[in-house]
Amino acid sequence: MVVATSVTDKTKSASATIAITTMPPPNSLLNDGTYVIHAAGQDANSQYFVAGAFTVKSGAITGGEQDFLDSSFGKTDQLSASGSSLSQTTDGNIQITLNTGDTTIGVNGVETFTGTIVSATRVLITESDTFAAGTGSVDLQTSAAAPSGGYAFAVSGLDNQQPQLPLGVGGVLNFSGTSLATTSSVFDCNDAGAPGLGQFFTSGSVSTPDSFGRVTITLNPATVCTLAQMVFGGYIVGTNQIQLVESGADTFNGTLGGLALGQGSQAGQFSASSVNNTTYVFSSLGEDTNGSLTLAGGFNFSSTAPLSGDLAINDLVVSGGNTITGGSFLVDPTGRVTLSNVTTSGNNSTNPLTLGFQLYLDGNGNALELGVDSVQVTSGMAYLQTTGAFPPAGNSGLSAQGLVPVSTNTIAFWSAAGPQTLTTNAFTGFVDYNLQGGSFTANVGVNGTVDPTNGVITIGGLDPNFATGFGYYPIDGSRVLAIEVDGNQLGLLQIEGVSPN
Repeated sequence: MVVATSVTDKTKSASATIAITTMPPPNSLLNDGTYVIHAAGQDANSQYFVAGAFTVKSGAITGGEQDFLDSSFGKTDQLSASGSSLSQTTDGNIQITLNTGDTTIGVNGVETFTGTIVSATRVLITESDTFAAGTGSVDLQTSAAAPSGGYAFAVSGLDNQQPQLPLGVGGVLNFSGTSLATTSSVFDCNDAGAPGLGQFFTSGSVSTPDSFGRVTITLNPATVCTLAQMVFGGYIVGTNQIQLVESGADTFNGTLGGLALGQGSQAGQFSASSVNNTTYVFSSLGEDTNGSLTLAGGFNFSSTAPLSGDLAINDLVVSGGNTITGGSFLVDPTGRVTLSNVTTSGNNSTNPLTLGFQLYLDGNGNALELGVDSVQVTSGMAYLQTTGAFPPAGNSGLSAQGLVPVSTNTIAFWSAAGPQTLTTNAFTGFVDYNLQGGSFTANVGVNGTVDPTNGVITIGGLDPNFATGFGYYPIDGSRVLAIEVDGNQLGLLQIEGVSPN
C-alpha cells in the first residue's frame, strides 16, 4: 500500500495497492539450453542411479527424458513439462522438480533436487525428497555429437548375483562410427574381491544420439567377473563426458552407474610420461571386507622412484590416514594405468594393506579410479593436482554424501549440498541435508576450520551428533576433495569455487 499526502493540505491524501516482485539473485535459475542431470545414492531398495536431460526455456522446463535404475527395476521415462519446474528455495538454493510420469520413481512420479549453483552452466545437487538420498550435478550440454574415438569409463554398483555383491568395471572404450573398436578397447573388473584385469570385448556398439543427446551403448565382454552383455543409457554432456546408467533390460541385469570421459586427440597416445612427476588425487565409495567403505588420497607418480603418496580409509571399523610406502605403475597406450602392490603404513602399520588400483586417463587432467584387489571394490573421480593449498577466500559450493549408523545393524545414506563462504582457513554456510528413510532438512548451518599443517578440516553441521574430521586433498585453486576420518560415520565431500557470471 502506497499512501500520498498533500504537503499543502494534510487532510488530502490518496492510496493505492501495488504488487512488488523480488528479482532472483544472479544465477538463481538456469539459462536457456539443455542440461544433463545425474545423481547416485540409495533408495529403499538399494543403491540407485539416475541420469537424464531436460530443456529450459525462459525459466521453465519444457521436456526431457531420464534413465533410472536400482536393484528392483530400471526405467527410461519421458519428463513432462507439466509438473516439472525450476524455482528458488527460501534459503537461496535452486530447486529442480522433474515429473517422470512414472509412479514407481520419486514421490508419485516426481523427483525433487535442490542444489547450489557454482557457475552459469553447473549446479551441485542433492536429492531432497523422501524417495532417496543422493548427490550429483546438473551441467549444461555443450554438444550432443555422437561419441567418437577413445573414452575412459568406470561404472560401479552391484552385480547380478542373489544376493547382489559389489562390482566395479572400468577401462577404455574406442568407438569407430557406431561400432566398438575391440582391438583398442580394454576393461578391468572387480566382483566382490575377485579382480579380472586386462580383459577385452568381443563386440559392442553405440546408437545415434536422440534429441536430448541420449545414446545406447552396448558392450559384449569376454566372460569374466560374471559379466554378460551390458547395455547403458548414456547422456552426452559434451565431447568430453557421458553420464551412464545400466539398462534394466540388458542381459547382465546388474545395478551399475558411472561416467565416460572423452580422450580426444590423446586417445591411444598415452605413455609413462603422461603421469611421470605428477600427483593425482581421488575420492571413492565402495565396499571392503568390513562393509561400506570410503577411500581418498593422492598417488605420486615419480619417474625415478616407487609409487608414493597418501591414502585415507574409513569403513567404520578402521579409519584414518596412511602413507603409501611402495608400489609400481604401468601405463599402456589406451590411458589405462595399472597400480600394483600399493603398500601403506600409518594406522595399519602392524598389518599394512596391499592394494591394487586402475586409473583411466582422459588426457585433460581427469581420470577415473577403480579398486581392483581382494580387499576393496571402489570407484570414483581422480584429478591432476596442481596445488597442495586449500582454496583461497571466496564463494564456493559444497556437495557431500556418506553413510551414518542409525541403529545397531542399520546404516543409512545421507546427502547434502549448499553454498559456503571461504575465509582464511575457515568457511561457513549452509546445506540442504537429506537422510534416506529419514527426513529432508533445509538450511542446515555448516562451519569448518581448516588445519593446513595436518591437512584436516573440522566441520560442524554434516553430522547431527558430532563435529566431523575430514582429511582433505586440494585439486587446484578452487576445488578440493575430502574424506571423513573420525570413524563416526562415512563421508565424502567436494568444495568447488563459484565462477563469475
